[in-house]
Amino acid sequence: MTILVAYAPFEESRAALDEAIRLAHLSHEDLVVVNATPGGDHKHDAAVDETEAERLQQVLDASGLRTEFRQFARGRSTVEEIRDVAAELDPSLVVVGIRRRGSFGKFLMGSVTDDVLKEIDQPVLCVKEPLKGARRD
Repeated sequence: MTILVAYAPFEESRAALDEAIRLAHLSHEDLVVVNATPGGDHKHDAAVDETEAERLQQVLDASGLRTEFRQFARGRSTVEEIRDVAAELDPSLVVVGIRRRGSFGKFLMGSVTDDVLKEIDQPVLCVKEPLKGARRD
């Protein structure tokens, strides 16, 4: 089986990746990491650039797991790409990161996370970003 992680170069995604690696070790599963942005002429903050891709690959290599990194920037939404990879792989779990939010943010979780929860058939684990100043082991 496989654990699927939605990834962007943000702290909440790094926390989700850390948790997915931990769970993959416990369950002896493979790990597939997906970064998906619309692409096109304008740069998107959620896109993994070359430096981040190298850092991510180092983390994946150090995990000791069977891993794969897939990156999409072909005019489709992040949710469509994640949904299609989830349909292809039928992972045991989809892991996404979520930001800690203020009072209004508590009302709206965030469009990508909210849409993933609505559209993915597999179980979804939401992992909070670490508290400011908290150590990440």
